[in-house]
Amino acid sequence: MTEYLILLFLLGLSFFFSGTETAVTAVSKPLLHEHAKQGSVRAYRLNLLKNDSARLLGSLLLGNNVVNIAITALSTSMLIEVFGDHYGVLISTFVVSTVVLVFSEILPKTYAINNAFSFAMSAAPFLSVFVTVMTPIVNLLNLLSRQIMKLLPKSDQGKTSADEIKAEIRGALDLQTDDPDICQESGMLKSVLDLGDVTVEDIMIHRSQIISLNADLPLSEIFDFVSRSPFSRIPLWRGKRDNIIGILHSKALLRIMNTYYKGYKNIHIQDYTSKPWFVLNTRSLLDQLHAFKKRREHFALVVDEYGVLEGLVTLEDVLEEIVGDISDENDPPEESTLQIHKTDSGAFRLEGSATIRDINRHFKWELPDDNAATLAGYIMYETERIPTVGQSFVINGFTFTIVEKDKNRLALIDVIPPAR
Repeated sequence: MTEYLILLFLLGLSFFFSGTETAVTAVSKPLLHEHAKQGSVRAYRLNLLKNDSARLLGSLLLGNNVVNIAITALSTSMLIEVFGDHYGVLISTFVVSTVVLVFSEILPKTYAINNAFSFAMSAAPFLSVFVTVMTPIVNLLNLLSRQIMKLLPKSDQGKTSADEIKAEIRGALDLQTDDPDICQESGMLKSVLDLGDVTVEDIMIHRSQIISLNADLPLSEIFDFVSRSPFSRIPLWRGKRDNIIGILHSKALLRIMNTYYKGYKNIHIQDYTSKPWFVLNTRSLLDQLHAFKKRREHFALVVDEYGVLEGLVTLEDVLEEIVGDISDENDPPEESTLQIHKTDSGAFRLEGSATIRDINRHFKWELPDDNAATLAGYIMYETERIPTVGQSFVINGFTFTIVEKDKNRLALIDVIPPAR
C-alpha cells in the first residue's frame, strides 16, 4: 500500500514540475511586471525567477527527470514482483510510459498552457523554495553544460534584432485582432510600429491641395480669407506659389487686425509670420514626430532632394496615422474622410487622390504603396501610361476602371477587389 501512495505522490510531483515549466515559460513578463507593481509578491518572485531562466529551467528539469526516473524504477519493481522478470519489464515499458506520457506530460502541459498565469501564480511559493534549494546542484550542471558548449561550433546569431522584436509584437497583435474589445487598440499599436517605415511623403498634403495666400494682397482681403478658412495656419507666398515666405497663424492675424483698426496702416504682414520650416520628403514619420516635439511646431513644408516644394505635413497628420481621422467642428467632411461610393455593379468608386494607406486601412486590403502614394499614382505606375476614361485594368487581382478624368489626373476610379 505504501508503494502505491509513493507512486501517486511522485506522479503528482511530475504533474507539478511539467505543468510549472510550461506555465512559467508561457506566462507574460509584462503581465507579471504589472501585477508586481500592484503589490503581488508571487508575481514579483516569478519575475525574479524568469530573469534567471537558466537556474529556473535547470531546477525544474532536474526535479522532473529525477521524479520520472523514480516513477519508472518504482513501478518496474512493483510489476516485476507481480509478473516476474520477463513480463514485468515488458509491461512496465508500455504501461508506465503511457501513464507518464499522459499524466506527467500531455495533461499538465495542456492544462498549464491554457491557464498559464493562474498555474504559475499558484506554483510560485513552492517554486521559489525549490529553486533556492536546488541552486548548488543546478549551478554545477550549468557549469558542466557551458564547458561542453565551448566544444561545439559557435552560432553567428547575435541578440534579437529590432526588426525581429517588431515582427514578434505584430504577430502577437494579429493573433488578437478577432477580439472586438482590443481590435482598435491593436490597430493603433501596429500603426505606432509602422511610424519608422512610413515617410512624410506618404501622408503629406500635396502642393496642389495646399491653401495659400499671396503676401502682397491687400490686408482686407487677407483678413476676409483667413477668417473664413477652417485652417489656423496659412502659408504666404510671393511671386509664385512655390516661393513660401512665411506661415501666418490665425492668432497673429488678431494682432494684425487690432493694430490695423487702431489706425496703423503701414503694416508689413511678413513681420507677423513665422519662418517656414522645410523637411525632406524621405524623413520617416517617427523622426518627424520627434522633430515636431523638439521644435514645438505643428506645421512643416515638404520638399524633395532638390528643394522643390512637394506638400505640407502637420502634427495632426502624423497622429492620424496612429489613431485615425481627427476631426473638429471646423473640418470639412470631405477633408477628413475617405470618399467611398458603392456602385450598382458592386464596385467601390474612389477618388484618384485617395491614398493607398487610407484605402488599405479602411478595406483591410494590401495594395502596395512602395512606388506610389495615391490610387491614381498606383494605377499609372503599374500600367506605365495615363489611362483614358472607360479603360479597365486587372492588377494583382484587383479590377480598376477609370470613370472620370480631369485633364491628365485620374479623378474617379471604380475598384473591384479579388473574390475571396
